[in-house]
Amino acid sequence: MTDPVQLLQQVAAQLQQEGKTPCLALFRARLAGQLPPQQLFAAYQHWRNNPTVASVITSAEPAATTPETEADNSDLAAALARIEAKLDLLLAKLDN
Repeated sequence: MTDPVQLLQQVAAQLQQEGKTPCLALFRARLAGQLPPQQLFAAYQHWRNNPTVASVITSAEPAATTPETEADNSDLAAALARIEAKLDLLLAKLDN
């Protein structure tokens, strides 16, 4: 069996490649039965406290931008613009 922290680093890399943010719940789900809960939590704390080691992912080629992701980005930008406009309106009302 490999070192639990190395195992978490491998799972974290997989999760990040899938576009997910690594968290204890995802580690628990991915490593069910491979590590005892106490060992998993200790390894998670160590991994979380060493972000430079934990978040290193080397990719040979950058992710390609697809029309779907461009559309998602424009939808997010439009939603953000609406939220900012509403926030500006609320702040203006609070100032009065």
